[in-house]
Amino acid sequence: MFGMPYQGISTFLKSPVSAPRPIGFLGIPYDCSVTFRPGARLAPNAIRQISMMLTDGRHPEFETDPCASVTDLGDIAITQVGQHDALRQIEEGVLAAHNDDPQRHLMFAGGDHLTTLGVLRALRKIHGERLAIVHFDAHCDTWSYHFGDDIGHGTLLRNAIDEELIDPRKVMSLGLRSPVEPETRDWLPAQGGFWMNSRQLMKTSGEALQALVKERIGDTPTYITFDIDLLDPAHAPGTGTPEIGGITTLHALELLEALRGFNLIGMDVVEVSPPHDVSNITALAAATLLWTYAAMIPASDFTRP
Repeated sequence: MFGMPYQGISTFLKSPVSAPRPIGFLGIPYDCSVTFRPGARLAPNAIRQISMMLTDGRHPEFETDPCASVTDLGDIAITQVGQHDALRQIEEGVLAAHNDDPQRHLMFAGGDHLTTLGVLRALRKIHGERLAIVHFDAHCDTWSYHFGDDIGHGTLLRNAIDEELIDPRKVMSLGLRSPVEPETRDWLPAQGGFWMNSRQLMKTSGEALQALVKERIGDTPTYITFDIDLLDPAHAPGTGTPEIGGITTLHALELLEALRGFNLIGMDVVEVSPPHDVSNITALAAATLLWTYAAMIPASDFTRP
């Protein structure tokens, strides 16, 4: 039925489209907020295509089979002009996917990092309380403006805190290393949040991160947003704003896997830019992170229909 990994229509993990399965994959092809190299609007399909090689066995750490629990919900239709309109369309798309199956767990492929703001607006309504967030990124995303605009992929966390979508005391921003003014970088801890630079994160074990998350976040509904530029460009060249000095893909997987067991409500991977990728290694990193996340989510039936 499934054939070779490279055969068939490209869906995430070769999963059926809009099937009644516990985890939904939703593409958010928008990149009009980028400030250096565009192309992230092409990421959802690149991630789908390379994910097909992850379909011939169980996850090596959890021994679950995400391919049996995921359905591909397609892409949200998004305008490429007008950032506020795009955010409204993302929010509506996430709410529609939730309303179609309120028990379904959702994960997302961006798109630039502004797309996460639309997702958080929807999840805030769904869960009825301020959320916690684990933010993996080379950039702090707390700028007060975005090249003259009030929103952008560098203002995400500030916007989400100002809009009371997330509880600033339960924000963990991990892997920072880009050029930034200190007052911008330190805005988050001034609100009660926490940040860690890339060198510290590289020395942080999965167990240590687990303890930090337990202490700061506890059982609060928690969203994971993973900007692919957290990784060093040697591991993820295909991104709009690469920053030297990032962590490895191996360590990223260790840190993500350490979050299993918390009250996770969704995850995205953003800022993959296929036109700047090399041999699909950035898209493969994104696909593997999402595949791993799907393997972490409890599902009652991992048997293929």
